[in-house]
Amino acid sequence: MSIELPDAETLYHQFFSRWIPPEDPRKAQLRSDLEQIELEPGQHIRVLSPLTDEGRKEVDAQLARATEAALADIPAMLKLDTPPSLEWLDALEAHLTPERIQELLRGSDPDKHDNLYLILCCETGALIGHLLQKAWPTLRWLGDFPYFESSLFDLNATICIPTFHWAVKTLSGDEHKPLRDKVSATIEFLREPV
Repeated sequence: MSIELPDAETLYHQFFSRWIPPEDPRKAQLRSDLEQIELEPGQHIRVLSPLTDEGRKEVDAQLARATEAALADIPAMLKLDTPPSLEWLDALEAHLTPERIQELLRGSDPDKHDNLYLILCCETGALIGHLLQKAWPTLRWLGDFPYFESSLFDLNATICIPTFHWAVKTLSGDEHKPLRDKVSATIEFLREPV
């Protein structure tokens, strides 16, 4: 018997988009793996973020907490005792069988922001971000609200990488490329001259 899981778009709307304020002018939708940044000459990257200075500090703190939690919870769940690496992503994906994802979804109340599905997606997105930054240290967070709408950005390549959206795709019924391959392909893309 094969288990059919909801697609990533459905899960994003069920678990994530409900936390985006209704007055937010952006369309709440699952994003592409890489997004081109559009800036006018001389414009600062901050124009792409709706956050105030205070909001930016809060989101930066949330991103740091999510990363810290990921670096503690994910290796504990997977019984890993090695430093964070692409092998962690391999182990995580092997662990996240359709049966386990289905069980996680059944035990997660989308009306509660501390549900296990949302937490694991956020920690997975933070881990992906951590590994990308380790491999490409010039990547920085472009904070957004809620924090899972934040992306890593690289000004030289003028791209944003919405890693939390990668996580939702991984924890869904969608066909997807292994996270290791996506991270490696992104780093290769960043290495290409602009």
